[in-house]
Amino acid sequence: MNQQLLLCLISAFILRLAFVWVGFPVVEERLPLRADGDGYWALAQTIRAGQYTDVERGPVYPVLVAVAGSPLAVKWVQVLLDVATCALVYRLSGNSVWAAWLYALYPFAIWRVAFLNKEIVLAFLVTVYVLWQRDRWLGAGAWLGLVNLCKPSFLLWPVVLLAFFPRRAWLTVAAMAAVIAPWTVRNFRVTGGEFLPVATERGGVTTFVGNFQPTLGLWEGPGKSDWLAAVRRIEEEQAGRSVVQRDRRFYRAAWEQVRENPLEALELFGRKCGRFWFQSAARREQFASTLIQTAYLGLLGIGLWRRWPWGRQTGMCVALVGYVMFVHAASYADLRFSLPVMPVVCALAANAFSRSQSKRDPALPGNE
Repeated sequence: MNQQLLLCLISAFILRLAFVWVGFPVVEERLPLRADGDGYWALAQTIRAGQYTDVERGPVYPVLVAVAGSPLAVKWVQVLLDVATCALVYRLSGNSVWAAWLYALYPFAIWRVAFLNKEIVLAFLVTVYVLWQRDRWLGAGAWLGLVNLCKPSFLLWPVVLLAFFPRRAWLTVAAMAAVIAPWTVRNFRVTGGEFLPVATERGGVTTFVGNFQPTLGLWEGPGKSDWLAAVRRIEEEQAGRSVVQRDRRFYRAAWEQVRENPLEALELFGRKCGRFWFQSAARREQFASTLIQTAYLGLLGIGLWRRWPWGRQTGMCVALVGYVMFVHAASYADLRFSLPVMPVVCALAANAFSRSQSKRDPALPGNE
């Protein structure tokens, strides 16, 4: 193994482990943090008890938590997966140690390993998918199925992929569908006949809150009581309906917000594009997060400029980053949701450190 890469991976491991063991406990005493704010540990217990009927979350992360057996073990797994992601970024960038270091030192990846959230696992899965999409069409599709079983916001990504590779992307689409299909059948049985490809992920509620114009789509803040009251009203109207039906009702309510005032909705969409990169739900340390993200996005811009003209693989990577941002800007945007595409950002940004501008696309082989 490249000695510089080995040093990078060891550093990434030490930084993440130090934060899990030392940094997070100290910060947790000072800030009102919830290491398991999404309730994954309780969900994992239903899996271990053989009572897994939940349809609100994809199965990959809850199963991982259940298999790990304890919250601390989950954090260990996330540390190891995130270090593996550093190595994958190195490969994705065409063996650039700069790219590996960019991700190894990325503060929000180090921060997130201490939480029971799916973002670290999702970042690993997305990076593997991007690597495989270069020339393993069936394998990439199967892995994309796993990505969606972790978070189904990538279900519509194949539509974009077909624009880049119209003759071969259908293999990826078919493999993805084959991987997801058994879980879709399981959901059909659990819900009593509802079509749900993976999980609701409470997407209806978060989309409604993200498009709730009186509070500018903010989750926290002085207007929180307003959107909570609106959510309660809809839930009372939908009493007796299934989880899937209630979720769809929230999507319709969100669309009604957009339709009634499209100009304000468009302005809100633009705001959420910024939140996706720069602002957490709690809006803590906004100056620091803005500074960090601006530096990474600035390197991304320089790297893409030096890589011009882009091959189709680079174009696909840029489109994937844009797709994820669009999905969250249309629903609910938060800095944590940008983490799964940051490995791709780091791989593309590494070209900013190359000595000469590339006229081809050497870091992502397989371009045509």
